[in-house]
Amino acid sequence: MTAGTEHPQVEYERLALGIYLPGFLRVFGAALCGTFVPLYLAHLGASLAAIGAVMGAQSAGLLAADLPAGLLVSRLGTRRGMILGLLGMGSALALAGAVRGVLLLGLLLFVTGFCSALVQISQLTIMRHAMPDHVRGRALALFGGSMRLGRVVAPLVGGVLVQVAGYRSVLWCYAGMLALSCALFSWLGPRRQVAAAPPEEGGLTGVRRLLRENGRVLLPAGGTLLMLALLRRSRTVLLPLWGDEMGLTPAVIGGIVAAGAAVDTLLFPLSGFISDKKGRKWSLACCIGIFSCGFLALAVFGTTMAGFVVAVVVIGIGNGLGAGINMTVGSDLAPKGKDAGPFLGLWRVITDTGGTLGPIAVGGIAQIFALGPAGAVIGLAGLGSVALMGRFMPEPKGYRR
Repeated sequence: MTAGTEHPQVEYERLALGIYLPGFLRVFGAALCGTFVPLYLAHLGASLAAIGAVMGAQSAGLLAADLPAGLLVSRLGTRRGMILGLLGMGSALALAGAVRGVLLLGLLLFVTGFCSALVQISQLTIMRHAMPDHVRGRALALFGGSMRLGRVVAPLVGGVLVQVAGYRSVLWCYAGMLALSCALFSWLGPRRQVAAAPPEEGGLTGVRRLLRENGRVLLPAGGTLLMLALLRRSRTVLLPLWGDEMGLTPAVIGGIVAAGAAVDTLLFPLSGFISDKKGRKWSLACCIGIFSCGFLALAVFGTTMAGFVVAVVVIGIGNGLGAGINMTVGSDLAPKGKDAGPFLGLWRVITDTGGTLGPIAVGGIAQIFALGPAGAVIGLAGLGSVALMGRFMPEPKGYRR
């Protein structure tokens, strides 16, 4: 596609097998690592602060790549961007399974996150152009729900895999899922390139212009989604380490995490309904509010098995009510045409900052105090963000009409 050509609508018939199925496989692999890599690091003798830093490395890679990836998608196009990102992620994870050092593992997870930014922005740009406003919330909630299915199955499979083949096997399994995702997207994904035209202005100039034009909505909306990303990434570190501290086996921890993910998955249709019928702010308030209460419940009642399970389920309910909300709000606010990729890159910078800070906050607070205070502090911060959102954030739905 040449510069100045109108961006075509993406083929709807290719979204299911070319976007949804590869997304499911990618999240399946990510859930394996998210649940069991913290336990692997503890097995290697890493401190809580080091575990938090290493688990934050992948989000740090995302954060570092978000703006370059958005600009790269505007040049390469979404199809080439997806394939390049998936190949880079798979290569880094295959190497991660072959090393034992904590520092080197963190570096390879950083590279994985860096390449993941290209995948996520390409994917979101495709879906932004494919879906009209009135169905976008449900369509992206369905996408989020399909990915959540991966988070139900992965902890169960991973618990058995770790027992049989060791912790490193989950990294190799993730690499295999990415290779399969790349093959499926190459074969069945949308053929047309979206945003494959050179931008009319330099990268930093374009970013400054986007900030000027969109700062009024980016700050409150981005801040709210930053907090949600912090909660979500904190959960991936806090729950496995909490179970490990209770003396549970990897298989039992995987089963409890899977139970929370199952509740999460069952709620994604309700998330899409709330988002489209009541508005994005309602969906975010329910999601972050209940999610935060789950963290507080973990801190107060999580010393018993029953309390731990209940807290995990409450966290799952909160997260399920926000299925696809990050993608939905980002695509609501993104301009159409050549600015979509750079804008979504900027959006990812804001939200991935939360993903980077989450594991670091858990590890740092737990290193100084304990896991309980870490959960309490993050839960209270989440409730505070809901109050700020209600006061300052405009409704994203229909913002670009």
